[in-house]
Amino acid sequence: MSVYLSVAPPDGFSRWGDAEWERWLRDHPWEAAERLCSRGDWAIFLYQIRQHCPRAGRSVEPLLESLVNERPLSSQQVRDLRAILRTAFDELSAVPATAMQRSDQHFASAEDLVAMVGAARARLGKEPSIGDVWADLLARTDVLLAKAIAQDRGIYFGNV
Repeated sequence: MSVYLSVAPPDGFSRWGDAEWERWLRDHPWEAAERLCSRGDWAIFLYQIRQHCPRAGRSVEPLLESLVNERPLSSQQVRDLRAILRTAFDELSAVPATAMQRSDQHFASAEDLVAMVGAARARLGKEPSIGDVWADLLARTDVLLAKAIAQDRGIYFGNV
């Protein structure tokens, strides 16, 4: 199973009835969702923000239930999440990737962590930081969040 993300219709769309949906979809075809990563990797990523990011880890708490359970985020929550993920990238970039192999094995398998670090090492040709491990996911997520912010809309999890 995978985690998919797309720009959502305007805030409050989850309470729309059939007529409101029909009106919206006539003028705004539903945008295809982008696959971010596997659900397992998404859980590991969120865990590592909480584990390795003192500032971002505290800031993500109000959004964590929605992120873990893949629930829509409002336009303001998208702005908050973008700032949190940018802070997380800075914090994760300061921690060697080997730290996750030492501290995160009770949440993810040792084999998964070794594979993640190895893939980042092979891609970069040097010892990676945790930020390097998640750089692709963070970059793709940032593009989607920027698009939602530009349209003053939230985000929707799911493959519609």
